[in-house]
Amino acid sequence: MTSIEIINKTGERIEEIEIPDNLLEVAGSTSVIQDVVRLHDARMRRGTASSRNRSEVASSGRKPWRQKGTGRARAGNRSSPIWRGGGVIFGPKPRTFEISVPKKVKRKALRSILSIRFQKERVLVIDELKMEKPSTKELSGILSAIRAGKSVLIITAERDKNIALSVRNIPKVTTTGIRGLNTYLVASHSRLVITKEALPHLQTWMEKIS
Repeated sequence: MTSIEIINKTGERIEEIEIPDNLLEVAGSTSVIQDVVRLHDARMRRGTASSRNRSEVASSGRKPWRQKGTGRARAGNRSSPIWRGGGVIFGPKPRTFEISVPKKVKRKALRSILSIRFQKERVLVIDELKMEKPSTKELSGILSAIRAGKSVLIITAERDKNIALSVRNIPKVTTTGIRGLNTYLVASHSRLVITKEALPHLQTWMEKIS
């Protein structure tokens, strides 16, 4: 069993809890993490760039000048790629950048990145993080008091609307419930702040994807 400290909103240590070692001692695989991050980036690409080739450019098809006797090179029509306003050679066309990653790989990647965060002590467990109303100033003060750093992912048991509204104006700070947790979110933040209420749910969830 491994002991993890629980802190309050002021950063004071108030208790310790134990979690099974097998949840934290997973060999982190950076290759599978990279694959899943690439998958996310690929899905974010719209792939709508498009250019007209020679056959798609509006042109009368008339030769700009006669074939012989002008002293100039032969020219077929204005849609030729060598002309300004002509078609584009090997230009972009609408496409999908989707790549295939098996479910088992996605699960392994998430399990790996979480284990790495725990092993490198980049996880803070806070006893409670309830807000009566959205307040960027209040939440920013809490993160500062617990020394969470500048790049933080706040993980709650269920998505908290007040916290979600409070983090919108704090750069590099995001929040999610356990169900919305994914590899990209964890990998794109250097530190995790998990509520005590969410920790058992995270344990159960990690056991399921092991």
